[in-house]
Amino acid sequence: MPSDLPSELSRWFENMQRLLDLAQTAEQQRQLREMVERLLRENEGLREDINHLRSMVAHLTNDRAETVHVLRSLAAHVTAANDQVLRRSREGRSPE
Repeated sequence: MPSDLPSELSRWFENMQRLLDLAQTAEQQRQLREMVERLLRENEGLREDINHLRSMVAHLTNDRAETVHVLRSLAAHVTAANDQVLRRSREGRSPE
């Protein structure tokens, strides 16, 4: 039996341990790459959702502004009609 067998076995064990550590590190790196790719896809999907929501908010804001304009015009018309009815009533004429 060679006298350096214990040191050879020790060196072999250390080398195997390093090899196993490298394999574990490589697997962790692969998992991290997959996670990063998944997160990038999810991030892109969220960006698309945000852009869609922004578009919807802009559309709804425009609709709201148009509705406010129409309601104000209607209120002005109703007020004018009411004023005309009241004026005619005071003058003793019947509303036509």
